[in-house]
Amino acid sequence: MRFHLPAPELRDLITAYVIVESTGPLSDFLHPEWANIRFVLWGSWEIQDLATGAMAPAMAPALFGPTDRTRQFSSPAGGLLGVGLTPMGWVRLVGGNAAAISNKVVPLGDAFGTNGEELARSLRACTDDAGRVALLDTVLTRRARNGSKRSLLALKAHEVLVSGSAADVAEFAEQLGVQQAKLNRLCLRVFGFTPKRLLRRQRFLRTLGAVRDSLDRPLTELIDPAYYDQAHFNRDFKAFMGTTPRAYFSSPREVLRRAVEERLRVIGAPVQGLHPSKRD
Repeated sequence: MRFHLPAPELRDLITAYVIVESTGPLSDFLHPEWANIRFVLWGSWEIQDLATGAMAPAMAPALFGPTDRTRQFSSPAGGLLGVGLTPMGWVRLVGGNAAAISNKVVPLGDAFGTNGEELARSLRACTDDAGRVALLDTVLTRRARNGSKRSLLALKAHEVLVSGSAADVAEFAEQLGVQQAKLNRLCLRVFGFTPKRLLRRQRFLRTLGAVRDSLDRPLTELIDPAYYDQAHFNRDFKAFMGTTPRAYFSSPREVLRRAVEERLRVIGAPVQGLHPSKRD
C-alpha cells in the first residue's frame, strides 16, 4: 500500500493518491469516508453494495460517494488506484448533490462528463507510481481550474466537523452563522448526509483514530467527550463498522492497518474522514 501527495495546487481537494497491490487474496473493510475515485489497474476486485449487502464486481473506473458505514472489499490478486476527495474536492472536481450518490457507486464518466475508461487505460499504461501521479495531477489540475469556485461556508463546515467543536446541530449552525435549514441543505449537497448524521459519524471517527494507537489504555480515557459512556460508543461502533470494538481490534485488518500507518506517515491524518480542510 502506497500513498502519494498530489500537486500543491490540489492538496485542498485531494487527500492522497492511494495504490493497493496484492499478489494473493485479500479482504478488508473500509471506514466511513468522503468521496473517492477508484481505478482497477490489474486483476479483479469485488466491493460490497451497501443497499443489499452483497458483494459485486467492482465498477471501474468509478466514483464512490461519501459513506456513513463500513464497506467490504476483496480481491484474489490485483492492483487498485484510489483518489481521495475532500469535501471541497467534491465541490470543485465533481459538483452536484453529494447526497444523490452517498453510499453508492457510479461510473466515473457519468460524474465527470468524460471518458473515464480512457483515463484508466492511460493509468494502466504508466510504468510506475510517479507516472500515474503526474498524469492525475495534470488531469485534475485542469479540471479544478475549470470547475466551481471554493465555498468558504463549506470550508468552515468541514473545519467544524473535523475539529468536533460543535456538540449538536444547533451549535453547528451557530458557528457557521446560518439557519439550521440552510445548514441541512449545505451538508446534503457538499457532504452527502444531514448535519446530525455527520456529527455522529465524525465523533465516531475521532474516537477510532484515538483508540487505534492506544489499545493498552482504558477505552473510557479515549472516547470522544460527546459520548455518554463506553456503551454509547460501543453502539455507534456496531452501527458504523458492523461489529464490536473487541472483534474489530482483534481481527487482522491487514489493509486498513497498513493504510492508517501510511496515511499518518505521509499525510498526518489516520483516516480520510479526519483529513483537515485547507484554506490557503
